[in-house]
Parts: sequence; C-alpha cells; structure tokens
Amino acid sequence: MLKKYYLQILIILLLIAIAWVLLLIEKNNQPMQANLNQTQGDKIISQLPIANNIENSFLPIRNWAINEPEISAKSAIVLNFKNDKKNSILYQKNTGKILPVASLTKLMTAIVVIENYDSEQIIKVSENSVLIDGNSGGLIAEEELKIKDLLYIMLVESSNDAAMSLAQDNPKMSYENFITLMNDKAKELGLFNTTFKEPVGLDSYNQSTVSEIAVIAEYAFNSPLLAEILKTSEATVYSINKNIIHKITNTNKLLGKIPQLIGGKTGYTEEAGGCLMTISNIIDNNYLITVILGSTQRENDTEKLIDWTQTAWIWK
Repeated sequence: MLKKYYLQILIILLLIAIAWVLLLIEKNNQPMQANLNQTQGDKIISQLPIANNIENSFLPIRNWAINEPEISAKSAIVLNFKNDKKNSILYQKNTGKILPVASLTKLMTAIVVIENYDSEQIIKVSENSVLIDGNSGGLIAEEELKIKDLLYIMLVESSNDAAMSLAQDNPKMSYENFITLMNDKAKELGLFNTTFKEPVGLDSYNQSTVSEIAVIAEYAFNSPLLAEILKTSEATVYSINKNIIHKITNTNKLLGKIPQLIGGKTGYTEEAGGCLMTISNIIDNNYLITVILGSTQRENDTEKLIDWTQTAWIWK
C-alpha cells in the first residue's frame, strides 16, 4: 500500500517536472517567434504602397474622407502622369463608354499635321474649307497662311475651316489619305475604340472614350509646338501678305482661371454635348489630364474634378 502511494507521488512529480520543462522551452522560443512574426509583418507592409508613402514614387495617396464630386458628364477621367513614370487613374466615370468627341477630334488632326507636314509650309485656304459649318475662325478663301498659323487658329479658336484647310488644301496629300492617317495613328497608339470620319468633329461617328482621348492628349503634349499652342490664351495671326489679321481667343474658359492649368481643348455639338480636355501641372513633374464627354456643364465639371483631385489626394 505504501509503495503504491510513493509511486503516485513520483508520477505527479514527474508530470510537474515535464510541465516545467515545457514551460521553459516555450518561454525561450517566444522572442524567436516574435521576431519571426515581426519580420514577416514588415515584409508584407513594405510591399504595400502606403507603407512608403513618404517616398515620391508612391504619391499621390487617396484621402478617403473626401467623397467624389457629382458631375453632369456622361463619362470622365482624371489621369495622373509623371515624367518617366507609369500613369495612374485618380477618377473615373464610364471610362469605356464610346461617345462622340466633337472638336476634341482636332487633337488628332493636329498630330497628323505635325507628323506629316512642314509647319512652315504655306497653304492656300480653299472656298470649300471656308464653307464648312460651325466655327469659322474668320478665314477667307484664297488667303495664304503657314501651316503653323492654321494650327493656332484650329486649336485655340477651334476653327472648323482651319481644320478642313489643313486636311484638304495641302496639295501633297489627299483628304481621304489624311483621314486614313488619323485612324491609323489611333490604332498605332492602341486606341481601338476611337474612329474618325472627318478632321473637324461635326460627325457624330467621330467617337472615342475618355481614357483614349487622354492618351491622345498626352501624346499631343509631347510635341513642343502643340503644347505651346494648347496653352495659348490669345494670339494674333497674319496672312502671308500681312493683309489679313486674325485675332484669336481660346475657347477654353478655364485657361487663366485655374492657375495650374497649362492647356486644353474644347468640343461641342448638340449630339456630343460639352467635351473638354485639360492638362494641369499640380506639383513638380506631376501632371493631370482631365477629359469629360457628354457634359451639360463642361467647365464646371472640369473645375470640380481638378479641385477635388488636389484635396482628395495627398501630393507631398
């Protein structure tokens, strides 16, 4: 009986000893496990852009406390692009919706001209060009202008007759070939939802999406001449013989109103509604491209988006 009693005590002591050893082992392993968990956590966090938000490469950062603005446009996009950096979308509304683009067409018209014509070449404006519907730009049949000056009239004042003259009055290229080049350029840029029937924007089958217009806008701004024209508020253009003077004013009402704005292009037809592309320099080499299509308040919508982008995103 006594032996059985001592055996039970021995078993209990043995169990206590085993428990004590296990406790010591667990205690010694805790720092190692903690360090392992911390290392894994740091690795995961370091892979998230917000973990390094003080680095410029991860700016801007969204402030989710500020809601997106209400706009009238059928579709819209705000794209942030930096020199030698990947673009990022800051705002989007129906970005894949294919819509008429009105006079935003003239951006592609200008690109084809820049890449295929000598800007100092002289063009004689035809009567057919002057008779085109819509904004005239004050051109007179038979007057002669440099291609560069026609670009100013077309992009600053959104002149339809200047666009037609550039597309059909150059003896070096047929009108049909010019339109083909517009569509070929769209395909070259990977814009498969963009089509052009004419160089002005009156045809409702001149169509694109806001995201693809943004690509065209960025491409156009890579041309120093086009970038200079698109930011011009007012200019005076003379015919070759100096007998005809064209004083032109930009149709973009936000140019000069918003300090950050460095250029843009307007568009409007009854079917397309209000269209507007703008480029702004927000900070350092950060640029915004805004594009809206099908708006009843194109300037108001664009101003809302630019203001919102500067408050709803942290830039530095």
